[in-house]
Amino acid sequence: MKVAMKIIKRTAFFSCLSLLLLSHVSADPISFGAKVGTLGLGVESSYRIDPLFSLTGSVNGFQLTGAPHDRDVDFDGKLHLLTAGGSLGVHPFKNGFKILAGVFYDGNQFNLSSMLRHNVTIDGKTFTPAQVGKPGLIIHFNRVSPYLGIGFDSAFCTDSPWSLTGELGVLFQGSPKVNLKGSGEIKTPPQVQTYIKQKAKHAADKFLLKYYPVLSIGVKYNF
Repeated sequence: MKVAMKIIKRTAFFSCLSLLLLSHVSADPISFGAKVGTLGLGVESSYRIDPLFSLTGSVNGFQLTGAPHDRDVDFDGKLHLLTAGGSLGVHPFKNGFKILAGVFYDGNQFNLSSMLRHNVTIDGKTFTPAQVGKPGLIIHFNRVSPYLGIGFDSAFCTDSPWSLTGELGVLFQGSPKVNLKGSGEIKTPPQVQTYIKQKAKHAADKFLLKYYPVLSIGVKYNF
C-alpha cells in the first residue's frame, strides 16, 4: 500500500508539473491523458511543437507479484514498476507516426526474500537453509535509462479534442544490480551472501530486463 501511494503521489505531481510548464511555453496544442502498458498504469502530457516535432512527459507505475527463478535458491517477492521522464517525438511524415528518443528516471526493481533450496558447499564449507535464513534483497537497474521507440498519436490527424496514442520501444535499463537488505534472525555468512547475490543476478539476467520492452496504448484530451 505504501508503494502504491508513493506511485500515485509522484504520478500526480509530475503530471501536473509537466502540464503547467507546457501551458506556459506556448498556446499551441497541449494534451493530457492516461495509458496502460508494460510499464504499468501511466499519465502523460504532450506538447506539439510543430508538424515535425512533439514533446511528451509521462509517469508510470504498478506492482506485480513475481520473482526470478533459480534451481538452487528460492526467490519470492514482487516487481515494483516506477518510471518518470520524457521523450522527443520526430514526425517524419508530418502525421501521427513518430520516432521517439528520451530518458527516464528508472525506479523499476524487485523486492525479494531468498532461501536456499538445499545444502550448498562453498570453499569446502557446507551451509544449510536453516543456517542461512531468509535474507532479503533488492534487484534494481540504472536509475537513469535512455529510451528509444516508435509511436502514433491520432491528434496529428484529427481536430477532435480526444485522441488515441500507442508506443512500442525499449527502455535500456542496464545490467541488474543486487543489494542484500537483511538476513532475518540468523546472520547470513559472507560467502553465502556473495553466492545468493550471484544467483539473483544470473536469474534476473534471464528476464532480459536490461532491454525492457515498452508497449502502451492510451487516450488523451487535447486542449
